[in-house]
Amino acid sequence: MTNARRPPPMPNEVVISFSWILSYLRKARIRLGIAAILGLIVGLILYFLTPKMYEANFIIKMPSANAISSLGEIEKHIIKPVPTALDAKKLLLKPENFSKETLKSCGLNDTNGERKQLVGYITSHIVNYESSLQIIVRLPGNEIVRNCADAILRNITQFANFQKDQYVQYAQLASSNASLMLVNENAFLTSPIRVSDKIVSPRFWHLIAGCILIGLILMCLIDWLHIQFKDASLRS
Repeated sequence: MTNARRPPPMPNEVVISFSWILSYLRKARIRLGIAAILGLIVGLILYFLTPKMYEANFIIKMPSANAISSLGEIEKHIIKPVPTALDAKKLLLKPENFSKETLKSCGLNDTNGERKQLVGYITSHIVNYESSLQIIVRLPGNEIVRNCADAILRNITQFANFQKDQYVQYAQLASSNASLMLVNENAFLTSPIRVSDKIVSPRFWHLIAGCILIGLILMCLIDWLHIQFKDASLRS
């Protein structure tokens, strides 16, 4: 049985090996250096033109009350969040739910475009089995992101407490054992709002390194396409 062997390369075929890579880097060092410098310049321009984002982070504990059975009776041994963190999260995904005061606190105007921007500035995560909602706000400016976080906290708290009060009122009217509603707890902040001391985005060295790397990759791609085009021309 004969061993399959790789056919010898064509006279003009490029065989990529470690020695070929070293040879390429040596020959293309000037072009690669220029590409790295251009990437550095682009990175610096992007850094100084991009708004400097700060971050506010806090967790809201949802209101809680006794559950209601399928028969409409209050179950004193079962406690549940009312509303759930998922319901509060949905509130933050709808631009029309933000008040004019909240938009103003976040440094935005009452327009459809800037309402959608605010939705993009907010990230929320459901924690503690839907009983709590973690909210992260990113905005340009340390003071403005704190004011915005305060306004969003008020919005969520008012919404959640209203929903809970409606639930409790319904339970007390529907149940024959209304006195068993032992838990009636409003929403509250589990810890103070934390605001970053430093810029969280863009990160200077990450941006610079990324732009330099992209510049080098683009230059290598251009050289590779040039080699392929040259080889194709010679073969034809």
